[in-house]
Amino acid sequence: MINHKNILSEKYYEDRLAQQLIEKISNILSGNEEDEVTIYYDYMLNGSFEENIEFPKILIVSKYMGVYLFDITETNNERDNEITNTLDKIFRKEEILFANFLKNGGTCIKNRRGRDVIFNLESYLYAPQLHKDFKDESIIQDDLSLNNIFTESAAPMSDEQLEAIFSVIDYSGGMFKPKQRSISQDEENTKGGMLNQLEKEIAIFDNEQKYASLSDLNGPQRIRGLAGSGKTVILCMKAAALHLRYPEKKIMYTFMTKSLYDYIELLITRFYKLMGDGSLPDFKESILIRHSWGGKNLAGVYYEACQDNSLQPLNFTEASRKANGNDVFDYICQDLLNRTKGKLKSKYDYVLIDEAQDFRPSFYQVCRELTQNDNLVWGYDNLQNIFDVEIQNTMETFSNEYGAEGIDLRILRENHPEMNNDVVLPKSYRNAREILITAHALGFGIYNNQLIQMFENNQHWQDLGYKVECGDSKIGDSMVISRPQENSPLTISSKQSFEQLINLHSAEDFHSEIDWVVNEIYREINEEKLRPEDIVVISLDDRNAKLYLNEIEKSLAKKNIFSFNLSDTFYSKGFTREDAVTLSTVYKAKGNEAGLVFIVGCDVFENAIDDIRMRNRVFTAFTRSKGWLRISGIDIKNSQLFKEINMVKDNELKLIFEYEDAKVIKRDRVDKKSVDIQLEKIMEEMLSRGVTPEQYKRRYEKK
Repeated sequence: MINHKNILSEKYYEDRLAQQLIEKISNILSGNEEDEVTIYYDYMLNGSFEENIEFPKILIVSKYMGVYLFDITETNNERDNEITNTLDKIFRKEEILFANFLKNGGTCIKNRRGRDVIFNLESYLYAPQLHKDFKDESIIQDDLSLNNIFTESAAPMSDEQLEAIFSVIDYSGGMFKPKQRSISQDEENTKGGMLNQLEKEIAIFDNEQKYASLSDLNGPQRIRGLAGSGKTVILCMKAAALHLRYPEKKIMYTFMTKSLYDYIELLITRFYKLMGDGSLPDFKESILIRHSWGGKNLAGVYYEACQDNSLQPLNFTEASRKANGNDVFDYICQDLLNRTKGKLKSKYDYVLIDEAQDFRPSFYQVCRELTQNDNLVWGYDNLQNIFDVEIQNTMETFSNEYGAEGIDLRILRENHPEMNNDVVLPKSYRNAREILITAHALGFGIYNNQLIQMFENNQHWQDLGYKVECGDSKIGDSMVISRPQENSPLTISSKQSFEQLINLHSAEDFHSEIDWVVNEIYREINEEKLRPEDIVVISLDDRNAKLYLNEIEKSLAKKNIFSFNLSDTFYSKGFTREDAVTLSTVYKAKGNEAGLVFIVGCDVFENAIDDIRMRNRVFTAFTRSKGWLRISGIDIKNSQLFKEINMVKDNELKLIFEYEDAKVIKRDRVDKKSVDIQLEKIMEEMLSRGVTPEQYKRRYEKK
């Protein structure tokens, strides 16, 4: 059975013989229902220091048959030397792939001595137009010889062996892997042991991720998925692949959260070295990592766009005043478009936008103007922010008063039906299933007295990897929503109970809460074999965040545990430090993750149970955990937060509720909270610039 057909280049639509060969192979291999087959067209194969990147025309991976490479020739020339040269090229590609398997494939796909692979690895030249009959089995001239290749299958490969093969082919070995913890056999069931296994699982690509990473589609492409579905990894791999394919072209990678900078640079470097010849990417001239705003001391899209167009950039203070309570970054981007009449100097061949859900249409339009031929790729989380659950309308996002037309992804796909410019990633690898579902239940207010937010149709739930068991998203419908195990595939859920993954603690007072958190961290490091950098503490209480985090830092120091306190830093590129527990606000934790997350100050939830801003903070904080969650607050044993979390557990991880009109919910929320929401946007913008509420208050008290 053909499970996946990955057409990675638009060349396919002009490659008649490739289309023919893929169809023939698909028909041959579809006879075995138990087989698992993946076909790649125009696969990018890394070379060595002496060689360029190679592109075998077709690559096939079969659970029963092995790995096959095909090149194609349209020639009908009968000269032996020309055919021999073409054959030598495909044989050389096989040798490169063979060397990659031996070097990076792991022991499970190699023989005892490690000098050969245990599966079939073969290469062929497809030459159906040759008139002369060549007696070389490596030359496929007719259907009979093609069928003969696949007549005898071997014993099926195990899942472990297939994963090892794909880790080489898909370059998922380039994903960031934290150093393994020193875990003995007796300690495999500790959190440190389970986190070792969890990180191995996260490092495996599914097919949607493979396609999004390796495809070379001209024009716009959107990559949609939940937090933890791999969007940042995919964009970094795509940046590396584009740099290798087109070393002369200029690529920009932009994002919102400053602490992602080091991680993005590290991932692009790892992928580039693995996919290429081991050399380093050119971050000065070819791949430019840029924060969305920027300034004198930080390269950024807006700041540089102003300079390139001979305009004076607005600083944060001036922009905040002029924005008059509206989104400050949206204001400066719209101002830039207004001052240039929507016409900016094109500077890049490709623009990749991470965290794209955090940006308003004005920033998309700026990025579109900065690139050529609409070569924009953006990673978009439909549910990163509970404020907005509407599916992005790209026709509206990209159109403006200065003549820019909207982008219709559906029409573009009609011209390339085998390729996908709107990739949906339904699986989430960051969070345990229990944590992700609980975060969504709290974010939407599923078990609150009133819903806080809601999708307008069932398809949106399905796009995010959920299954609608009951209801059709009509007013009054009894809805039952579940999440299939395959869309949250981390095995930690089979090893730990709900209570072990999500633990709730009600403290008597502030100091006893601090003591509990610090003692738990000490125990997790010393008994559960976690490293300090596996642990993050997030304060849900924004007003008292600095107090919480500073006290935790002092108490940890008394136990000889170092901290990386982000509330003390005006700006930091990174989120973690080796041998240090990260202490963070919700905002600064955004986009990052950790094995064990403590969320302190959760008693503030009780005074804001109907506030979407609070729900959004809870959702963001919960989804930072890829393993375990510890929730604490003062006197919260009988709180609404405890009640809603326990409802998720009691309903066996199903979201059960009566559907209400999403538009009415949204309108009511805006009517009640319009001023508060404007203030929240200003506060978020201040935090993104590194300005704390205390600093802002002190500055204006002096005036």
